[in-house]
Amino acid sequence: MTAAKRTNDPEGVRRRIVDSAYEAFTRHGYLATGMLEIREKAAVSGGAMAHHFPAKRALGLAVIQDRVTQAVMQTWIAPLDAHTDAPSAIDAIFAAIIGELTAKGAVSGCPLNNMAMEISAHDADMRAALGAIFAQWHQALRAKFYADVLAGRARDLHPDSLATLVIAAYSGAMAMAKARQDAIPLADARAELAALLAAKYRGATSAG
Repeated sequence: MTAAKRTNDPEGVRRRIVDSAYEAFTRHGYLATGMLEIREKAAVSGGAMAHHFPAKRALGLAVIQDRVTQAVMQTWIAPLDAHTDAPSAIDAIFAAIIGELTAKGAVSGCPLNNMAMEISAHDADMRAALGAIFAQWHQALRAKFYADVLAGRARDLHPDSLATLVIAAYSGAMAMAKARQDAIPLADARAELAALLAAKYRGATSAG
């Protein structure tokens, strides 16, 4: 009898573990998720798990750096460049997120906000990693607003504080949507941000 060949794919194994942990942390929370649960979900051996992530903290950092960063980049930062001005970009981002959540019929929350609320007070390295993502997100919004000011599309606008407001409005609305399990708070935040930005822009539309 010939033994089955084993595939040596350490990167694939690591990726499977991180993907499984990201999904579990997003759905159930970092603190509520055990390493055994992740190992079983990823379908890897205890030895493979220990080789890549000897401690849950290391896995948590990997999820933040690899998956949470990617989620914010794909959901917020990259789409900002697809539109001429900040209002239309922000409105389109909210519309896409609301549409996705409505189609799924479930709200798991913002991965960045979920982990920040849960673990920032307990681990300095994780807090720093999460803070760096927030800073990158804030800088992308700030740069978009500043470009609009330079182009003469906006008036009476402070890019730094307005970027903070957009992130806070989205994060808070997403937390409410998660608690309610519907996207209505996000729709409310979308409408109010569009109205606020419309008052600060000349000739720019915030789509609707």
